[in-house]
Amino acid sequence: MRHAKLSVVIAVAMSALISAANSQEVGPLAIAKQGYFFVGGKYVDTTEYGRVTAGQAYVEYQIPQNRTQPLPVIMIAGGGMSGANFTGTPDGRDGWVQYFLARGYAVYVIDQVGRGRAAYVTPAYGPPRLFNVKYLEEYFIAPERYGHWPQARLHTQWPGSGTVGDPIFDQLMAQRLTDMGDLTQREELNRDATAALLDKIGPAILITHSQSGAYSWAIADVRPALVKGIVGIEAGGPPFYEVLFPGPPDWFKDGKITKPWGLNYSKVTYAPAAADPSELAIVRQEKPDASALVRCWLQKEPARQLPNLKGIPILLLTTEASFHVAYDHCASLYLKQAGVDNEFIRLPDLGIHGNGHYMMFEKNSLQIAGVIADWLQKKVNVAKAQ
Repeated sequence: MRHAKLSVVIAVAMSALISAANSQEVGPLAIAKQGYFFVGGKYVDTTEYGRVTAGQAYVEYQIPQNRTQPLPVIMIAGGGMSGANFTGTPDGRDGWVQYFLARGYAVYVIDQVGRGRAAYVTPAYGPPRLFNVKYLEEYFIAPERYGHWPQARLHTQWPGSGTVGDPIFDQLMAQRLTDMGDLTQREELNRDATAALLDKIGPAILITHSQSGAYSWAIADVRPALVKGIVGIEAGGPPFYEVLFPGPPDWFKDGKITKPWGLNYSKVTYAPAAADPSELAIVRQEKPDASALVRCWLQKEPARQLPNLKGIPILLLTTEASFHVAYDHCASLYLKQAGVDNEFIRLPDLGIHGNGHYMMFEKNSLQIAGVIADWLQKKVNVAKAQ
């Protein structure tokens, strides 16, 4: 009798585990078409290798059999990552690609120029850089152990131990890729490649993360009629200055001016026109919007406008525990000051807690995908239907 009761307990526990796992799966998918192609790029002559192709991005796409959404989504991963960011998680669960396919979207996933299946052409791009294990642990996977910023202690959603030797951590580290050192060149090349993708497939929605968030403003600037919505997931970073995290008691410190065009490394269109970034007069907030936030750098009034971004539905999404929490509101403020309406959502305000910067890998990743899809349904697809 005792063994029978134990068997029942085990069966119930296993059923609960299976249910929990299934809640992070989207189920079988019927795909009407899938494939790949490259966009952008040109032939360049190199001293060492002769004539080669550089500047191209790799695009992988899937179109569901039951396509219910008229606009496709284009997903662009952040720094040192490839399209694998969205096609699954390091612990084997479904990713955001599967989720959006199940929601009826055609999905195009980019490997950035010089990343993954878009070869790194050293003579054209310069020496690459690569981030190490310690950086990944401190800022992305286990920030709660290091406490470089006030919100780091709230991180709870990583699915593994967050240390070398844990299979989930090792899987993530294995997918890290090299990155370009020239940040302006990187933005310009990815801007042009994604513009070429839009020229090929037509109007679409951009979903960007981290580093690629800055690209979205540059892409929309050159293809405003084709970008029908932008979802920036902890996108790009604050205006002008990088933020450093020295820890308590000061927490935040200005780094270099890396984005001289406000939210961009490369030139974007302002009205009145600015021929050089030195023409953008900037000023810092006297006090932060709330405790544990940075004081934002903004334009002096009257602020120049970003005319090509106006009218595009924009969602900026940030988490509870990432280093981006301290400054992502600054991008929202900067856009609004420049005449670009946007919706800024903090996940904890929706009752979604404990996430860090790599939220698409974390235990509640599909719940967050649902927030994005619901917003698109209300703000972008409704506008398209009208």
